[in-house]
Amino acid sequence: MNEETLEILQMHALQLLGIRLESYESNNIKGIGNCIRTPFTRTTSKQYKDELKHFLKYMNSNKIYHYKNQFGVNFLMFKFKKYKQIYIIGPFIEKRPNERRCYEIMKELNIDYGQFSILKQYLLKIPLCHKLKAQKMCRLAIQFLKKRNNIYDIVKIDFHFHIKKENIASNQVQMDYTLEDIEYRYKLENQLLTAVEYGNVDEAIATFHMMSVSLVGLSRVKDDLSNERYKAYLINTLCRKAIEKVGVSLLQIDEISTSFASRIDQAKDIVTLDELMASTIIAYSELAMKAKSNDFSPKLSKAIQYIERNLNSVLTLNKLAEHVELAPSYLSRIFNQELHKSISQYITELRIEKGRDLLVRTNMTIAEVACYVGFREQSYFSQCFKKQYGKSPLKFRTEHKVFY
Repeated sequence: MNEETLEILQMHALQLLGIRLESYESNNIKGIGNCIRTPFTRTTSKQYKDELKHFLKYMNSNKIYHYKNQFGVNFLMFKFKKYKQIYIIGPFIEKRPNERRCYEIMKELNIDYGQFSILKQYLLKIPLCHKLKAQKMCRLAIQFLKKRNNIYDIVKIDFHFHIKKENIASNQVQMDYTLEDIEYRYKLENQLLTAVEYGNVDEAIATFHMMSVSLVGLSRVKDDLSNERYKAYLINTLCRKAIEKVGVSLLQIDEISTSFASRIDQAKDIVTLDELMASTIIAYSELAMKAKSNDFSPKLSKAIQYIERNLNSVLTLNKLAEHVELAPSYLSRIFNQELHKSISQYITELRIEKGRDLLVRTNMTIAEVACYVGFREQSYFSQCFKKQYGKSPLKFRTEHKVFY
């Protein structure tokens, strides 16, 4: 399976429709279950596990399955038998229910009315998308992932996780679900800070689109345009704080911040504000990258920018040399001359530095941080981290965590 193709499809789903496309091993009951669960799903119940396991086992790889839960939230699923993968598009909702309908649903499902705020938060975070557009995205994914032009039938399926009162999650589980959702949003904000600070435009934009999905229905004010304007101000503030650490002149920071604030004030519609938020992220990221590479020769600056944009990928001397159009030996020599260290040493130190920032800004596990910054093994990441900072990642996080 082509991972690059999947990433492109995932980005298209996020950017064009505002919905997610996720991939799971077909035996990953927990991951798939977490994807389709609600705050009220008791995932520990035997019925839940058995029903999901039975469905996954007998999925037809030539069908698209449409699951619509009791709250009107939709998921499209298909199976790639050859690679033992299950793909899920969603969640999405075609129309948000009003408060009256929410109370009706709660009554039908024997959910206590006191949990209305949890249901409301759950439904507000679900992206709006017409089912036909989601189906087109699903067929596009099948075409490119399976390399087939077959038109699969869409089969409606149902589960019965909420039918009986004993299958409803406890109040504590419902609260934990809500807390996880809040933690996820803050994690994305801090990943955006780190990406902008390191001048990684692609990563920053990808994180921004994920943030847009997670914040899709959350409102600070009732007017949609004002709410979007609030988000744009938030992005401007986050980006401004991110590049302060890089050494960008405060005058430059103030100039770019004031400029975007003025453009946000003047925006008349949501589309313009969405475009402004993306432009804000790109401008700040590029300013950070420029500030970090000003002291180096053009070729070395270009190599450094490539490294910082691709830290989580496999980076080789030959690949870098090809990118900057220099002989590998010459590129290696100018690295040593200008930075007084080898390319591999520079890459490792930069990965550890970025990992350090993620440790203190997010609640990502050490294994997740290691993978995110390009280490294949957590143990090697920890070894390099201790060598660079004199203490283990866990101890460093305990002593320095300030943002999360």
